[in-house]
Amino acid sequence: MRLTPATKVFLYLLTMADATDTCTDPVWQERYHLDPVRTIAQLERRGVLTQAVGGPYTLTTAGQTALGDIADWLWIHEYYLPDVIDFARARRGFWQPKLTGYPLLQELLSQAKHRFKDDTAYMAVLLRHELRLEYETQHDLAAIQTLMALIDQDLDIQRPCDPATFSYHTTWAKVTEFEKQMLKTLLSRLNWTLADFEMRFSEWLETQPRTPRLFTRLELMTIVMYELANNTAKLVWLYEAAAARNQGAAYLTTAKMRA
Repeated sequence: MRLTPATKVFLYLLTMADATDTCTDPVWQERYHLDPVRTIAQLERRGVLTQAVGGPYTLTTAGQTALGDIADWLWIHEYYLPDVIDFARARRGFWQPKLTGYPLLQELLSQAKHRFKDDTAYMAVLLRHELRLEYETQHDLAAIQTLMALIDQDLDIQRPCDPATFSYHTTWAKVTEFEKQMLKTLLSRLNWTLADFEMRFSEWLETQPRTPRLFTRLELMTIVMYELANNTAKLVWLYEAAAARNQGAAYLTTAKMRA
């Protein structure tokens, strides 16, 4: 019995979870353009789904056979991201050996990061999605490295800054509360100290290509430490000093170009 991946996921959740919640979930219409009532009728006609009077929906033998590969599609459904992790992308790739589950999602995210490497805003979206996948599947070493990349991305300011208007309190370039809480949790899971993280973060930063930007590697590590300590005063000072240095460097560059 051939069913589309979306229909398989619907059939599985209909019979394994709360049927009312499954049928009322807007994801079927919004993501898959699938009408639950019509789909249930079709599945019953095709002999993969049955329901006793007033009872729950259950799979027939044919339905159980049709869901033999459901685990692969549930991964895609759970971590869906349009045109990155979706059924079309998962079926489009030809990998040897065949990838499924976590390795497949990692490959899809890796491909997306390559496609969108010049789109800093969307790169942050991809990194957050990757972090969620790694965190929820207990891939903690991978998760903390992705978190490093996300922090680096969020603190990446490449344009000149005017010290008169730029400040810690007004800029979007901060370590977020989400990142701080995630870091604390991962440190606990890995049994790392802050010193361990600082050393690993320094090593990771050394491997990354650097373009001219506001914060130095040392300042990036220092910002994280100040954020975890809630040391707002030192953060304000560090951001001001970096902006002043950046403006001075921009002035010297302009002067050399005019000379």
